[in-house]
Amino acid sequence: MRTTRQKSKAQMEESSTGHANPQVQIPEEEPQESAGESAMVVTVNGAAAAVEITVRIAKARLHCPVCTLPLKPPVFQCAFGHLACGVCHVTSSSGGGGAGRCSVCGDGGGGYARSTAMEDIVRSAKVLCPHDAYGCRTYVTYYDAAEHQRACPHAPCLCSEPGCGFAGTPAALRDHLAGAHSWPVDRIRYGAALRLRVPELDPAQHRRLLAAGDDEGGQVFFLAVRAIRDRPFRVVSLVCARPGAAAGCPRYACTIRAAQQPSDAAAAAGEVSAESVVLEMAPVPSSAAPGETSIEEAASLVVLRRTLPAGAAAAGEMHLTVRIDRIV
Repeated sequence: MRTTRQKSKAQMEESSTGHANPQVQIPEEEPQESAGESAMVVTVNGAAAAVEITVRIAKARLHCPVCTLPLKPPVFQCAFGHLACGVCHVTSSSGGGGAGRCSVCGDGGGGYARSTAMEDIVRSAKVLCPHDAYGCRTYVTYYDAAEHQRACPHAPCLCSEPGCGFAGTPAALRDHLAGAHSWPVDRIRYGAALRLRVPELDPAQHRRLLAAGDDEGGQVFFLAVRAIRDRPFRVVSLVCARPGAAAGCPRYACTIRAAQQPSDAAAAAGEVSAESVVLEMAPVPSSAAPGETSIEEAASLVVLRRTLPAGAAAAGEMHLTVRIDRIV
């Protein structure tokens, strides 16, 4: 373990009050220790005060040597200092002929015992969220980093265009898809209806971005109109472009209305007027890769369409009305 010995007076005063955040760098390899380096203790008014410092710890030191997963309390240790997480300790103690033996050295004399010192270390090891480049400034306990990363509202969204590896915030993805891939972008206001006309034979118009103004949070929604082989209907779907509905994030409701053409049987019976079909969904599902979201995962509406004749000179249009509301 490497400790930083020099601190400014202001840093020491901040640390002694407990307001500074700990910073732990976790390299993949074991760091080299310099001779003469030691832990630092500062005396304030005659009493030893804990000081938060930046340290470097080899990543392997924070992982169970048996299952290789991050260590978290309870942590156990054999008589020779080999560690085991709680799950591996239970597995060892409930096994067959080797019950209670260390999984590393095979010692079974004293078995495992709780290592409160190591538990204090793994509780204190905090790392900056891996999504700090996208705006998250949260420090989390190392063994909780993966769980935080999955739920982090700052996780990037991914471009679904083949061969494109772009990743960024929803707003950055909006600008990327519009600029690099020429996706249409329609501005929306929450609670207001947006009327769209989607050409039947123009696939470039079948994927659209609905972007709220910056004054309304700048959220981006992905609207897709999909054909299912040669079936006489279209599937309209909507998904919120963001990593997931993390705790504290806004939720949205949507209403999609579409004009549905009558079936051939209804048309033969004289029913020629179009009917409306409506989808109402709350909350709107979220996706970090909105272009790859399946129909089952998105808010979807099935709209009956007549089969267009091959080589039609004029493309038909699908008329949609979309309303998105922000809910708490």
